[in-house]
Amino acid sequence: MALQIQWPPHLAQRVEALRTIQRKKGLPILLVNDGPEVSYLTGFEGDDSWALVTPDSVWLITDSRYSQQALQQCPWVRIVVRKKGLAEALAKIIQRINPGSLAAQEESITVREERSLRRALGKSGKKVAYKSVEGMVSPLRNRKDAVEIKLIEQAVAVAQHGFEKLKAGLHTGMSENEIAALLVYEMRRRGAEDASFDTIVAAGANGSLPHYRPGNVRLENNTALLIDWGARVGGYRSDLTRMIFVGQVPRKIKEIYQVVREAQQAAIAAIKPGLTGREVDKIARNIIKKAGYGDAFGHGLGHGIGRDIHEPLSLSPRSTVILEAGMVVTVEPGIYLPGIGGVRIEDDVLVTPEGHRVLSTLPNDIGSARV
Repeated sequence: MALQIQWPPHLAQRVEALRTIQRKKGLPILLVNDGPEVSYLTGFEGDDSWALVTPDSVWLITDSRYSQQALQQCPWVRIVVRKKGLAEALAKIIQRINPGSLAAQEESITVREERSLRRALGKSGKKVAYKSVEGMVSPLRNRKDAVEIKLIEQAVAVAQHGFEKLKAGLHTGMSENEIAALLVYEMRRRGAEDASFDTIVAAGANGSLPHYRPGNVRLENNTALLIDWGARVGGYRSDLTRMIFVGQVPRKIKEIYQVVREAQQAAIAAIKPGLTGREVDKIARNIIKKAGYGDAFGHGLGHGIGRDIHEPLSLSPRSTVILEAGMVVTVEPGIYLPGIGGVRIEDDVLVTPEGHRVLSTLPNDIGSARV
């Protein structure tokens, strides 16, 4: 067990905010088993570990692979290095603190984990009421604090610098796979831990597939190239999309590019606290519908980013979330035409008390997209 060391202020504030929710819901003991949420609360960046939040302590259950890492990254928590399963280690803590009840988040705990946990608690000899709850940590994560915003800004900057380097050396004959690999390499050279997600590089007609996986298609002259990428820095992620045009811009792609850009600019301009996600989505969607491409824009306008690349916060026709200062969202309208190609433009936007601030600064006019 680690010696108790003073918590960093930003982590202490997050834990106390969670405890406030726990008290309001009458849940003194909460199991946090989602990796990004464990990191969010404790600062621990390892895998396969659980956190237990009590009124006066936070326990981290990990294994020998991460014992040294845990001591380095979060010496302020009570570290338990398990020798058996996570559920058995948790049951031993429950025996020690005898809380009477335990809550786990239903959106993250699996059926198998819950069964193991119930079985281990049953064998512990303590009578513990098990409760399944939701919406404990995710509402806190929706609003980023100053530390998180700074890390997302760094992730955006690294992604942009890597893209600019890639673009400067782009030439015909390169394959989609090669371009994707070079972009990840350039980001890692500049301090990224990795890409935020599998980089999308789609040439020509492949751009009509929103989640296309790059292959061996080679870049030709007079071709549109869609690149969707991001960097992970300090556990936080960026998410950007730009078009690159090699030679002449195909006529139809040029037409839909202007529509997508107008839709994105209008939606970003409207972002402010108090609007719902569906209201922002509707602004962009109406512009695309008016241009005759409503059926070609099938996904939501954007999503929250942070430790996860897709966080529960969304901008979509079904989103009822109310925007608040501190939220960070992507704004990424698109038009996809099978057999022709697609256009998507994406930026990362911080909701501020006064309105918004676009964190990404890469130009997105059609002139800047040409090489």
